Amino acid sequence: MTENKKEQELNDFFDGKSTSTISKVVKKAKRITILRNIGISLFVIVFLLITLSLSWLFILRGSQEKAMRDIELFSRITNPNIELLTSQNESNGVFEGILTFNRYKEIEGIPVDWSNHVVRYSLFGGMSRFTGHSLIQIEDKEDGLYRNYDSETKQRMMSFYHPEVLYSQIRNDLKTLNKFTDDTLIELGVSFNQKYTPEEVRELIPENITLKWYWVDTYSEEDIQSLNKHKYKPKSPELATEIYGFSERPTESSMSEKHFIDDVQSGLNYEDGKYFGEFNRIYNNLKGDSAKLDPENIEIIGAVVTGTPKELAELNDMDTVRAAVLGVTVKPY
Repeated sequence: MTENKKEQELNDFFDGKSTSTISKVVKKAKRITILRNIGISLFVIVFLLITLSLSWLFILRGSQEKAMRDIELFSRITNPNIELLTSQNESNGVFEGILTFNRYKEIEGIPVDWSNHVVRYSLFGGMSRFTGHSLIQIEDKEDGLYRNYDSETKQRMMSFYHPEVLYSQIRNDLKTLNKFTDDTLIELGVSFNQKYTPEEVRELIPENITLKWYWVDTYSEEDIQSLNKHKYKPKSPELATEIYGFSERPTESSMSEKHFIDDVQSGLNYEDGKYFGEFNRIYNNLKGDSAKLDPENIEIIGAVVTGTPKELAELNDMDTVRAAVLGVTVKPY
């Protein structure tokens, strides 16, 4: 009877019908194992989610810093007389973000709003100008040439004329200065008749006119030949957004071009940068056959100046000025 009873208990145990103590212990162990496996799985899932989230934030933050680095460095050699103020970052989804750079111009001590620079950067390192930003073009009734305006501030945008490029018509806004009141503060984009050294430009500009920015000749011989290829085809001047140069440093003028060279060389340090190709092109065109890029390689073909109508009118008597195009105008109050 005893053996039959034990056999019956074993049969009941394996059939899941046992009510004995050993059966209860095994069932409890099973439950503990299942709960433990569930706990381990939840821990692994939570750990992976936290790891992925931190990795995502780290990579996206790196892409943001890279975009900020590229824009701030490139802005130092472009966009004449435009200063970056602050940047704001906002999410634009899981895989990209948007950077907005507030910008302004300074005209004789007066800050003037300028359009924001907005870019989209991705988790994978890409960066592009945010769509929707464009300039405004309106034909001038007096000379028939188109004027460009900033789309946000509606202020005039300067344009420039290369001394070696043939144009069917060249704008000279120096003739319009008498239309402004004496207290108007004016920004003017000046194009020279030939290439000058930075020091020669400092000597050319009258003392009572503020020299703000130098337009550097970064064009190759092939670039000029291409621009002059169709001799009788009307050519548009260079927009302020299409040229390169550097700001004048009032307290250390002679170091201005040195800082420009440092910025160009810094751009060559970031092969993964958005503008590496352009930095490389500029560097090679400026260096030419020289062993390295020195201040002696820098040639100036234009400038941005500011002043009152009376002060800027002195440029009328200068043969070195080939063209002059109005930029921002502001009242000193």
